[in-house]
Amino acid sequence: MKILAIETSSSTLSVAINIDGKIVCEYFYNAGLIHSEVLISVIETALKNVGLTIKDIDKFAVSSGPGSFTGIRVGMTVVKTLAQSLKKPVVCFNCLDILQAAITIPSIKIIPAIDALRDELYVKTSNGAGIVSIEDFIKKNKKNKNKIIVIGNAAIIHKKLLQQQLGKLSVCLNEDLCYPKASVLANLAFGKEGVNFLKIQPLYIRKSWAEEKMKNN
Repeated sequence: MKILAIETSSSTLSVAINIDGKIVCEYFYNAGLIHSEVLISVIETALKNVGLTIKDIDKFAVSSGPGSFTGIRVGMTVVKTLAQSLKKPVVCFNCLDILQAAITIPSIKIIPAIDALRDELYVKTSNGAGIVSIEDFIKKNKKNKNKIIVIGNAAIIHKKLLQQQLGKLSVCLNEDLCYPKASVLANLAFGKEGVNFLKIQPLYIRKSWAEEKMKNN
């Protein structure tokens, strides 16, 4: 089983290849929203690096969001196009699940949180994902001060506030561990059956800034 995974839900971009349950290649870029400019070339480079062509891929994996509207659209469009043209299945995971699956620490709860602007965060909910204010997030988790680890770009952007309210140990990971990675996505996809590309959808919890601006005008 050969899986090509693409993660573009944030300002970072990563592409990984999993062969029979093992990551054999990963490219990760933290250079801002350059996804539409470089994604295809990164995919080609990754395939060439392991001696494969796109036709050798058995299953595709993509992150659905929440996060950057532009990044999510780019990743989804590329994967859907490839899956449709090659008649291959697709696996889709939200990036909160990808973040949480990246790290396991005994007796410590990993809480993924992604900055949603306006002092709000994207977090996991019983329905998959939702949005909360930073104040409500802190209120909910303050009882577990220094007993949880917040992972995601919220732990970078709001580090000082979260350290003050939740304890330094709760915001202690290196920055490069706070981004969803295609390698983790590929590993998750290995254990999940793929579906037709028409069945996957982006996870947009709120309208984009441009759409809200048009509505208010």
